[in-house]
Amino acid sequence: MPIPRNPEDEFLDDPAKDDEEDEEEEGVAGGRCPICEMLAGECDHLVASIDLTYAEFVAGAVFAHERVILDLLERLVASDPDALKAAGAGPVLEQVATLIRSEMDDGATAGDAVSIHYPQVMAALSYILQEEEDVTVTGTDTASGDDSSVVNFWAQEPEWIVERVIERFQGLVEEIDEENDRRGTG
Repeated sequence: MPIPRNPEDEFLDDPAKDDEEDEEEEGVAGGRCPICEMLAGECDHLVASIDLTYAEFVAGAVFAHERVILDLLERLVASDPDALKAAGAGPVLEQVATLIRSEMDDGATAGDAVSIHYPQVMAALSYILQEEEDVTVTGTDTASGDDSSVVNFWAQEPEWIVERVIERFQGLVEEIDEENDRRGTG
């Protein structure tokens, strides 16, 4: 006796559908945590996701401390590049501070100068996060037509990384302030 045919059986083994699922999985793979392999947003390993094109935070542990980090970073890059060098801030912050000082020398306020070079400020933060030990960096391939460049920073303990960055920035700000007080240029 012939077995009755189930019309849904044809869809279960559809090779075209399998190819679509494979493509979707490959697209999602770029958004997987390199630590636990879960999809981004489903785990707690994301330190920060930074959209470098639009100079903004997208996600991560950094969100809870975003204003503190940006305030400290903006103070640092509005400092004298030589003071940053003496404090050991590193060439990335010194370079951004040089750009901002140049704008200030041309009459811009510190706030305006930082705003003008905000993409460079966020790029500097991205570079600083890349230098942190225990951080894994991944980029996100954007869909066609999307013009954003997103960098993801992952760690076993993302809050600890964020705290270290804040402490580093606070230490640099304090050192620069002390130096300015000694010189009488505070």
